[in-house]
Amino acid sequence: MGLSPPPSIKRERAILGAHKAAETIDKPLQLREREITVLGAHKAAKTMGEESMTSTTTQINFDLEVPLGEVQPFRIAMNPRLFKSARSGDRRILDELLRPGEDAPTQEDTRCLLGVTLEGNTTLHIVASQGHLEIAKEICRREISLLAAPNTRLDTPLHCAARVGDDKMVSLIIQFAREGEIEKRRVLRARNMDEATALHEAAKYNHARVAKVLMDEDATLSSMLNDAGMSPLYLAIAIRSLNVAKVLLQSSSWKNASPESYAGPNKNTALHAAVLLSPGNRALDLHTDLAPFFFLFLKKSTHDTFHDAYVIEITQDLLDWKPELAKGVGFLGTIPLHYAASDGRHDTVKLLLERDPSTAYQLNANGSFPIHIASRMGNVSTVDEILKQCPDTDELLDGRGRNFLHVAFKWRRLDVVKKIISKRPELRKLLNDQDNKGNTPLHTAVKNSDKASVYFLLRDKTVCVNVINHDGFTPLDLAFKLSDRGLQFRTVKLLTTSCMFCLPYITSCSLSRARTHGHEGTERLCLEHKHNAKVCICQLLGFNKGSVRSSDDKFKKESSNVEESPIERQLNFTRNLGIATVLIATVTFAAGFTVPGDYIADDHPGRGTAVLAKEYAFKVFLVSDASALVCSIVATFWIMCHAPASARHVRHLV
Repeated sequence: MGLSPPPSIKRERAILGAHKAAETIDKPLQLREREITVLGAHKAAKTMGEESMTSTTTQINFDLEVPLGEVQPFRIAMNPRLFKSARSGDRRILDELLRPGEDAPTQEDTRCLLGVTLEGNTTLHIVASQGHLEIAKEICRREISLLAAPNTRLDTPLHCAARVGDDKMVSLIIQFAREGEIEKRRVLRARNMDEATALHEAAKYNHARVAKVLMDEDATLSSMLNDAGMSPLYLAIAIRSLNVAKVLLQSSSWKNASPESYAGPNKNTALHAAVLLSPGNRALDLHTDLAPFFFLFLKKSTHDTFHDAYVIEITQDLLDWKPELAKGVGFLGTIPLHYAASDGRHDTVKLLLERDPSTAYQLNANGSFPIHIASRMGNVSTVDEILKQCPDTDELLDGRGRNFLHVAFKWRRLDVVKKIISKRPELRKLLNDQDNKGNTPLHTAVKNSDKASVYFLLRDKTVCVNVINHDGFTPLDLAFKLSDRGLQFRTVKLLTTSCMFCLPYITSCSLSRARTHGHEGTERLCLEHKHNAKVCICQLLGFNKGSVRSSDDKFKKESSNVEESPIERQLNFTRNLGIATVLIATVTFAAGFTVPGDYIADDHPGRGTAVLAKEYAFKVFLVSDASALVCSIVATFWIMCHAPASARHVRHLV
């Protein structure tokens, strides 16, 4: 938690509504709901150098218990000439306006400095934003109360100077606060509507010199959090203000800093943000697993060129400063290594593991270890580095009892499996491991209809293909269960099932039970899968069309002895449907040109236009015809792209 502001600042925020300038002449600004009501208005100057003001009365709600004297400075409309002087830096206009009149007492010559713009900016706000040092000195000498004056967003002149990176102006404001009646700490620790201090503004806009000046004056600023829960260090790293981050880390008082000095939203730390500094970070691909709130504050840099070496240097500085940050648990139980593993930054992963290898054995809230996250994201080099530094991490199981190869098959990361197993053949044993539901990687690949992974596992002789999961299904049972029943389209699911079916050493408990009980269509289904498997293997091995044609003929001969099943009737219906859709498309296309009522002749006005173009019934006809044409074309293409499995010539294999 950040430091609590002193009572004087709390009282100042309570009366922030009284600091807004009157927008129109004689129009009172009333702030209801236990706010202060400012009665009367201050008229703007009607002529150059001429200013007339009404009397001002400030009425306080007694529940707030704010002394009348603390409503300082009084807010009046700013003189246009003074505004011009503050913007342009013209000292002559300022001197002229501050020169007392012949019949006016000397102490009233600074009243014009109390004027504000519509946004509540005083003259010092404007001068601090523009960097006019000499004018700022003159204003501070004449009206010291402006140092702590907030505008409608509660920005003080120090916020404005820090935002533009004017370290000299920042030093000037601090100097006058130190010498004047206003407490220096009050000026330095002032917060705006975002609860941000001047140090937050310097970090936000990467002004390292301003950050150094502020830290030298008050190191406590580093422990103050804004309304998003971000410390200046976290903010600087998150938005890639790396120069400010290095200034903060090199501060002499930084060694004894509190935990708030590196805090971020949702318990994240500055190291979490540092490992995400790489361009093209993919941690958001983890969706609910790794999608912390603070990613909203990470923006891609469009103007800064920062290198991996610089990012590594920041990470090293953080680990040198606070080694325990490597184990800092953030959003959803994540540590920095989880994010580095998701991003695939090999150098960052290596650095984190070298500093603390135990982080490789730390779960997040979703039950995933860093090696599971790297495997899910397909980061081969990261998986290899984790196995290199922590060889026994291959035995780690996530919350569902899966090893990292299970996860790779789940997310179709076959390249991870191939490269890791080719480099470490002893890990082939993991291909037969079962998760909490009894599923092996082959079960997982079949569930995903991942044809490439299924082929890879079937070719591996060490893979047990007849393992039964807790639901009593072998991989082939799952393939039958997941394949489309009824219309057997040649999809990836069907080809996976067919190619598994052709292997004699793969068994199916459900198919055996169906044959035992004489279920209708079982024999036909077996013939279809055998035929599809032969066609699939012939094409995979590059056999000629004659081999495929002979397979078709053999299938027709074998299937002719089996009574027509509902599946065959549906297949015939599909062929007829294809013919119907083509005919409808042809007729509707022609109807669009041969419109009823014909066209207007060439020798008449509006030639070429349909005679019935303005009739409501004609418009309905055109819409209906167009809809029928589109629907028939879509249906035709759908049938062509998802041809029945028995019609091999309609579609090539996926």
